[in-house]
Amino acid sequence: MARLLPRSLRSRITASVALLVMTVVALAGLVVVLRIDHRDRTDVDRQLAVQAQKAQQDAEKLLSPATGTGQGIGQGINDDYGGLLAGSQSLVRLVSDGRITAQRGGTPGVELPVPTVDGYSTVEAGGQSWRSLVEPLGSGGDRLQVLQDLDPIEQRLTDNAQLVTVVALLATLLAGTGVWLLTRLILQPLDRLRAGAQRIRPGDTERRLPAAGGPREVAELTEALNRMLRQLQTSMDATRRFTADAGHELRTPLTSIGMNLETLRRNPDLDPERRRQALAAMAAEHERITALLTGLQALARGDAGALPAGAGVDLAELLAEAVRQARLRHQGTGYRLAGTDTPQVTGWPTGLRLAIDNLLDNAALHGRQDGQVEVGLTVGDGLARVTVSDDGPGIPADLRAAMKQRFTRGARPRSGGSGLGLALVEQQARLHGGSLRLEQAVGGGLRAVVTLPTAQGD
Repeated sequence: MARLLPRSLRSRITASVALLVMTVVALAGLVVVLRIDHRDRTDVDRQLAVQAQKAQQDAEKLLSPATGTGQGIGQGINDDYGGLLAGSQSLVRLVSDGRITAQRGGTPGVELPVPTVDGYSTVEAGGQSWRSLVEPLGSGGDRLQVLQDLDPIEQRLTDNAQLVTVVALLATLLAGTGVWLLTRLILQPLDRLRAGAQRIRPGDTERRLPAAGGPREVAELTEALNRMLRQLQTSMDATRRFTADAGHELRTPLTSIGMNLETLRRNPDLDPERRRQALAAMAAEHERITALLTGLQALARGDAGALPAGAGVDLAELLAEAVRQARLRHQGTGYRLAGTDTPQVTGWPTGLRLAIDNLLDNAALHGRQDGQVEVGLTVGDGLARVTVSDDGPGIPADLRAAMKQRFTRGARPRSGGSGLGLALVEQQARLHGGSLRLEQAVGGGLRAVVTLPTAQGD
């Protein structure tokens, strides 16, 4: 079926409208023709009734000796009754004892059958149709038959049907031509949209489609395509940034691992202590690479907007579980969780957990040896606030903004880090409609505050 349809939208619209017009005109014309034919046939029956009444009133003329019987009877008669019927397409016959005893009017070229029943009927003879009305004449058993030739009625029906056919074809042609011309004007915005899309080359995601000032549907399609191009550009930029960041940051640890592997390969009899140190260094670099790739992957997903649908998250429960796991990872650091609020936020549990884990790990890495980390959760004004405070040296106010940039590390961490922790926290806070703020803690260390809108908006 699809192969039979025109390929272009313009042709499909034209064909559809033309077909619709032809169908409507043809159906409307057919109804009119049938109504006219019904009216004509009704008029014939009414005229037959009038003629039958007149014939009964003038039955003596029909029975007069001048009339005679047989074919051709009544021809040449110029009396009033004969003048009424002679030369017309009607005929009056008198039926007595199953035979025609008299007839007046236009004599048919073929012999018409003798009627057997009273009332209206249609008589076929010699390829012609006659409408017949038979009524009893008096009480003697004679019957009167009045007939009317239906050829003019049927010819009018044929002429009207042909006229409707011609009108339907002309209307279809005119409608198709008009729609073909109009669709060229209507589809101009789509043609401009197509031309703009063809100018976009692979990798040229900064180009946008021209704004459509035409129909609303075309404008919405243009906006949807431009939004798709913006998302594609964001995704490609995130991929490029991931590749550049990974290439830049992995070079040093991979070089270190390569040097240690070369040392072990060239010195199979290396001192056991030095061998242990080389292996430990490679293990540390491997851990650093793994953490770096994990962080970069999370950042790239956030940059590209590749996020699952948001869901309700119990922030208090998530924070309690994160603190419990942090105590296992950093057994020398004490974590104290304060706060009785249990807010619900809308978001992605994995992303929120990633942000909180990074805050807890940063507090342990940059705080004092065997130090204390204060974790709090409060709710107010429709916002949930998670605070993580350490007892380390803190960050000077003029460097706090820079510390939220990627690959920025603290001055004296107790272990190597990827430099992506605060960048990840800020990204996840922003994706959840919140923010990250760095302050000075009461004891002089760093206090990180993540603010998130609650699900209820209290």
